[in-house]
Amino acid sequence: MPGIDILIVTYVNDFVWAEFCLKSIKKYAKGFRNVILVTDDDGNTVPDSLANIMPINIIYKKQPDTFPPNLQHRPGYLWQQYLKLNWTEYTDADAILVIDSDEMLTKELSTSDFRDAHGRWRWFYRNWEFADSANVWKAPTTELLQFEPEFEAMCCSLFIFERNTTYRFIDYLKKIHNATSLWDVLFKYDLKMFSEFNAYGSYVNKFDQDIVYYKVLNNSDISKFCNANIYRSWSYGGLSEEDKTNRENILAKTD
Repeated sequence: MPGIDILIVTYVNDFVWAEFCLKSIKKYAKGFRNVILVTDDDGNTVPDSLANIMPINIIYKKQPDTFPPNLQHRPGYLWQQYLKLNWTEYTDADAILVIDSDEMLTKELSTSDFRDAHGRWRWFYRNWEFADSANVWKAPTTELLQFEPEFEAMCCSLFIFERNTTYRFIDYLKKIHNATSLWDVLFKYDLKMFSEFNAYGSYVNKFDQDIVYYKVLNNSDISKFCNANIYRSWSYGGLSEEDKTNRENILAKTD
């Protein structure tokens, strides 16, 4: 019977981070079914040091040769967002928890931590006036979805994607952009910037908030939920000795 899987999208330069991520999942994640690691089919094989940490499903995907010409951030950044939203191709799970390579769990985390008392998935929002630098996502999300998002929807990791809502979200994008696939949407849109979590979360808030899968919270005590189970440092800055020590200490905890 399908359950909830964990998805990590990574590439060769982030394998060192993904190793810590997987070790933290092995130590702290409870109640999830499978762990799926998606990486580029570029000739770089996932090393045994990573693949043998725990049972994982490894999927290689060929990166396209061209990207939207006006793209303002790294093509690989768009590519990994696209791979996340296409998670239904990799698993029959009812839902997935998305964890980035440079994130680690810091304490026990179960599937129930992502549901409210009624079994609805939690998704956290904040007013744009409190979004600070995240306001940069408002305009491209508006253009992509063709409505102005009420809230900033990427304020709190981690994120759950539900299968049926993912289908509806992608179908919505294809319909409004007259496209046959999500990748065609991104090219038709000729986007400059894209935030998969803001786009998905904004769609949920407008169309799916009354469905049992989601509990929409705004202006809650976000600090109580955000980063409570996560250690994060940006992979593009390189793994410093201090960061490595911090990560090793997280894995060595016994309480």
